[in-house]
Amino acid sequence: MTRSFDDTLTALEALVARCAADGDRRGYFAAMYLAVTRTVRDRVEHGTFADGVRMRMFVAAFAGRYLAADEAWRAGRPAPAAWSAAFDAASQRRPIILQHLLLGMNAHINLDLGVTASELAVDGSLDAVRQDFDAVNDVLGALVDGCEAALGKVSPWIRLADHVGGGGDETLIRFSLVEARRQAWATAVRLAGLDGEARVRAIDAVDATATRVARYVTHPGPAGSAVLLLVRARERAAPATVMDVLANVRPLPVPDAPRSR
Repeated sequence: MTRSFDDTLTALEALVARCAADGDRRGYFAAMYLAVTRTVRDRVEHGTFADGVRMRMFVAAFAGRYLAADEAWRAGRPAPAAWSAAFDAASQRRPIILQHLLLGMNAHINLDLGVTASELAVDGSLDAVRQDFDAVNDVLGALVDGCEAALGKVSPWIRLADHVGGGGDETLIRFSLVEARRQAWATAVRLAGLDGEARVRAIDAVDATATRVARYVTHPGPAGSAVLLLVRARERAAPATVMDVLANVRPLPVPDAPRSR
């Protein structure tokens, strides 16, 4: 079932509200994703995209994969392995907030985004899809700075986690997003020309790769885990508070360029 754009927003809001009421950390990614979807809605309404109707359909289909995985997991039905890894981690206290977000990003971008884009291919070509794909990526990129600022409010030592990823001056969440976006497009290109059993096998392979990434995010080794324990010790906000902060992330304003004299 493909939801409308408005139905998608309503479903995400309900999911975040339910997780907040239950103290369920699965709501961390849901809250951040709600912020992403609201930002897309705002940009559609302001005419940012060339085809607002197409963008609404694209985002609704993209979100639908996440919502379907969540519904399946809650009902005890099989869900993609990458999503199951993210949902299972939410029942553990040890992962830090950033780990929960990275696990959701891994499943939704590395797996879902590429699959969704490939489904919109015309005669095996992604030419018409690339604009929508890049537009979604632009929204994700625009929200990174706002997300990092929000994380600082509920995870005071979050900067320590950047050393785990070894990204140098690039923050872990930004590095992960860039890599996930690159992987998602490669997945879309690979899947666009496949159908039937070959497509199913290819999607399963993508899911398996994303699941291996999830295992590393959850268990980054002794040194990385030690750093994350320090970060976790300072994360004292209630899950509902974290979700409220993440759901209200907005793109940070771009500073005005200095005026020439």
